[in-house]
Amino acid sequence: MKKSVKALIIICAAIMFLATLAGAALAAFSFKNTHEIKEAFNKLSAEEEDPAREDDVCIGGEYMIRSTTDISDAYISGDSSSLDDRRKETLKMASDIIGEIIEDGMTPFEKERAVYLWLTTKLKPDAGILTVIPTSQEDCDDPYGVLKNRSAVCVGYATTFRLFMQMLGIECKVVHDTSLSHSWDLIKLDDEWYHTDCYFDSDEGTYTHFNLSDEIMCSDHEWNRNYFPKASGLKYNYAMMQAEELEDIFEIPAFAKEHIEDPGCFSCRIKGGIAPDMEPAARYMTETLSEAVNNTKEGIFNYYWAKDAEGDYVLCMFYSDNSGTDISDGIPEEMLEKINDAITESFDYSFEFDYDKVWSTR
Repeated sequence: MKKSVKALIIICAAIMFLATLAGAALAAFSFKNTHEIKEAFNKLSAEEEDPAREDDVCIGGEYMIRSTTDISDAYISGDSSSLDDRRKETLKMASDIIGEIIEDGMTPFEKERAVYLWLTTKLKPDAGILTVIPTSQEDCDDPYGVLKNRSAVCVGYATTFRLFMQMLGIECKVVHDTSLSHSWDLIKLDDEWYHTDCYFDSDEGTYTHFNLSDEIMCSDHEWNRNYFPKASGLKYNYAMMQAEELEDIFEIPAFAKEHIEDPGCFSCRIKGGIAPDMEPAARYMTETLSEAVNNTKEGIFNYYWAKDAEGDYVLCMFYSDNSGTDISDGIPEEMLEKINDAITESFDYSFEFDYDKVWSTR
């Protein structure tokens, strides 16, 4: 009996010893893994911080801003021997487009406008990771894929625009926002910088985000202003270039109605300017006008007030028809009816389905 008790004590002690070792090992293992996870998280966090550089920046955790100066340099020098086959094909596609849209004697502004219109009307925005069922084309963030497939995410629009500008000898930079979720361009004309966002104006070409100053652009964009050059140009803001003169603010609604049937931009300035005591009334006028248009028209109406070189206010207005892409395209009517029936049965919700006017998205 004593031997049995002694043996039992030894076994228990051994079990406790092994458990202690196992606990220590587990603790060490856990600490090691926790440390590694923390290090990985810190590294990931560092990579997701807004970097003060133009290229080699990842947008949306998937799309990379890459330099294409080797292609533009080859175009300018006429020597493409240093390019690989993919880059040579990109150069060929870009050169052909330049040959189509750029004419002799064009100013840098006219060249920029021609490229902007081509990108915003010939390409289709690629939803990429923003859709539940991604439809992203290969290389939609790179000029090669953009020009080949005619589809792009914001990075594709920005890097392709920059490639064209650099090929045409116009200084241009790709800008990214502080949250690393979007990118666009800065272009230099007559020693002044301007913001241009072809992706935001895609499918429309309404000039809503064409050659804007920092002051205007910051209404819906945020970026590292300490790194990227200041954009203060107004001379080549297309909307302001087209401004017509009105007698007073009460002529604004009729002026807007006259132009709003044709998608695009239109602008006006008030004769003699807007006196400080009339500024609240002008703001109220445009806010109410915007609400009225957006509630009575199928398109989208946007506007902003900006001061010209003389310090007078210019009202810049933009209208897009919002036709977009019908998400029912390619789906047989019988299938649409079955979808309607399935939703109605499951949610006890009956609605009239207009096949000629399906909700659409850009």
